[in-house]
Amino acid sequence: MKISFQKKDKDPTVVHGMKVAYAPAKRAAAQWRWYVVLLCVSSPLIYFLIKLMLAWLIVSAQGFVSLARIDVNSNASGIVERLEVRTGQQVTAGQTLAQLRNADLETQMALRQAEYTALQTAGGAADAPQVRLARQSARLAGENLETSKAFLKDVGFLRNQGAATVADLHLARERYNRAQTEYDQAQFELDRLQAPGRPTAADADTGAALMRVKAQMTALTDEQHRLTQTAPIAGRVLDVFVVEGAFISPGTPMLLLGSADKPHVVAYLPTQHARYARKGQRATVRLADGTTLAAVVRQDATLTKRLPADLSSPIGSRDIMLLVELDLVAPLPEIQWVDGLPVSVRFAFRLF
Repeated sequence: MKISFQKKDKDPTVVHGMKVAYAPAKRAAAQWRWYVVLLCVSSPLIYFLIKLMLAWLIVSAQGFVSLARIDVNSNASGIVERLEVRTGQQVTAGQTLAQLRNADLETQMALRQAEYTALQTAGGAADAPQVRLARQSARLAGENLETSKAFLKDVGFLRNQGAATVADLHLARERYNRAQTEYDQAQFELDRLQAPGRPTAADADTGAALMRVKAQMTALTDEQHRLTQTAPIAGRVLDVFVVEGAFISPGTPMLLLGSADKPHVVAYLPTQHARYARKGQRATVRLADGTTLAAVVRQDATLTKRLPADLSSPIGSRDIMLLVELDLVAPLPEIQWVDGLPVSVRFAFRLF
């Protein structure tokens, strides 16, 4: 008996003596299904590699349109009688922004005008007009004193309620003290003129008195002119910090103006792409409506800042970014001149 250990090859198309015809189309379909499964399994890796390549080749950053901001502070003290502008309004240089009212200045001007008129008409020749003038000055000074006293009381009440500052209280007390001094001086002058044996009016230097009063009136007029608050530059009102009826002192912030000069873009660039934050680097700014504008980096980035919450994604972190300022090469459409308008910035590729 002869034994052979070699397996005899069989025809795969014959099973137990029966011919089985395999369709080639079914084999091809099975092969394509394998390719699809392989693609689905490897798609996350492919997506990650593509994103990594694009992140290296295309550097983008979030940013916003920025207008040069100018703080407008009050240059006088008084009550805001009338606001002439509102937030978002376009203004021109020299346009009236607000009108203040100062009752103390009005009282002092009335006193000086009455004194000047009396000196002109009397000419220093008669005593009776000077007495009448002194009596009128004392009366006006007394009214001013009562007004200042009531104002000090009101400011003190507002201070206790937390609606007024310590500076406002000091300013009201200073006004009251000045009114008290003016009243004492007017009363002293009236008593002096009515006292027996006083020098005659002819002994006074009327010309010098007129010059002194006129200089005081000029100074008061200048102070009254400063009550009209005007725009230092042309621009757009970004914010209003005061309301009508509020008492403000010199230096109080009133408005925030955005300059009407050429706007620029501020972008937040990740620190690993610091090579793109160099002066002259070209970039493309994309607006919310899809408009793209060419831009260049204004200067080398020297500041870092945390990404604002408005520009970060809901699940993203607010990392420290490079603050990059870009000048627009193409003009920005006037309708897009909105301070804080979000944009996206794509920087041109560079190796080093």
